[in-house]
Amino acid sequence: MVGRRHRLFSLLLLAAAIVEMAWTAYLGWRLPRHYVANHWRLAWVGLDVAEIVMLVTTAWAAWRRHARLILFATITGTLLVVDAWFDVTTARHGDVLQSALLAVFVEIPAAMAMFVVARGAIHEVRGERTLSSPRDALRR
Repeated sequence: MVGRRHRLFSLLLLAAAIVEMAWTAYLGWRLPRHYVANHWRLAWVGLDVAEIVMLVTTAWAAWRRHARLILFATITGTLLVVDAWFDVTTARHGDVLQSALLAVFVEIPAAMAMFVVARGAIHEVRGERTLSSPRDALRR
C-alpha cells in the first residue's frame, strides 16, 4: 500500500509540474512588461520579515540541536535565494549592479551556508556524525 501511495504522490507532483509549465508559458505570453504594484512595500517587507523569522527559528533549532534545524535552515536558504532573485530582477536600471553584488556576495552565499547546515543536520540526525556546533556543519 505504501508503494502505491508513493507512486500516486509522484504522479500528482508530475501533473502539478506540467500544469505549472503551462501556466508559466501563459504568464510569459500575457503579463504586461510594466506593472505598478499597489502593495510593493508590503511585499518586500513581508519577505524580509519572513527571512528574519526563519533566521531566528534556525538559530533556535541550532542552539537546541533540534532536528527541526533541517527544515528551518532549508526554508531560510530558500527565502534568501528568492530574495536575491527578486532583488536583481526587479531592480531599477541604476540599481542592478548593487542588487547583483548583494545577491552574489551576501544572499547566495548565506543561502548556500543554510543548505550546508541543513545537510550537516541530516547527517547528525541519521547518526552519521555528531556536531559540536553549527560551524561544524559548514565544514562538511
